[in-house]
Amino acid sequence: MKHFVTALVALVLPLQPLLAAQPLQPAEATAIDAAVTKALKETGVPSAEIAVVRDGQIVLSRAWGKPSETLTQPDAALPYQIASNSKQFLAALLLLLENDGKIDLDDRVSKWLPELPDGGKITVRQLLSHTSGLQDFWPQDYSFAAMERPVAPMDIVRRWGMKPLDYTPGTRWQYSNTGFVVAGLIAEKAGCGRRASLA
Repeated sequence: MKHFVTALVALVLPLQPLLAAQPLQPAEATAIDAAVTKALKETGVPSAEIAVVRDGQIVLSRAWGKPSETLTQPDAALPYQIASNSKQFLAALLLLLENDGKIDLDDRVSKWLPELPDGGKITVRQLLSHTSGLQDFWPQDYSFAAMERPVAPMDIVRRWGMKPLDYTPGTRWQYSNTGFVVAGLIAEKAGCGRRASLA
């Protein structure tokens, strides 16, 4: 067995450079720069940030344009407000989990979060289609002080998900960030570690 392990190490060590992430080639960097510059010019979008990941390693992280009225230089270290862009990725993750047999979109929320009072009335599908009846924790027409502080997902559920439903699930549509927070918690529980990757 000792000789087998030694032979295996001897075979793998020379392959290490091949297993590492391939760096971005100059032609690739030029093509990315041209595409982003063109997109910003044609769309009027003020800024963009691109990251290229290969084999789990970032090989390019770069910003273009003007981040804001007060910040005029691009900076890849600046955070972007992604808002609801992440909802489509959460929905895709839940579909992958359903494909893997780990969840069913017609599961009742109470299967995953039994502490949610009306979870037995709401399905995962209704969370994703904004038809759950859960009150939105992030109003679209005003701002309040609590919105400016970081908060854990379960704290959002405790504050907003425990309230009476705004309507019977499935009977109307109402945008609900709270529903997607609940869906995210379900994905974490069902995913068993898959949440970091949609692959």
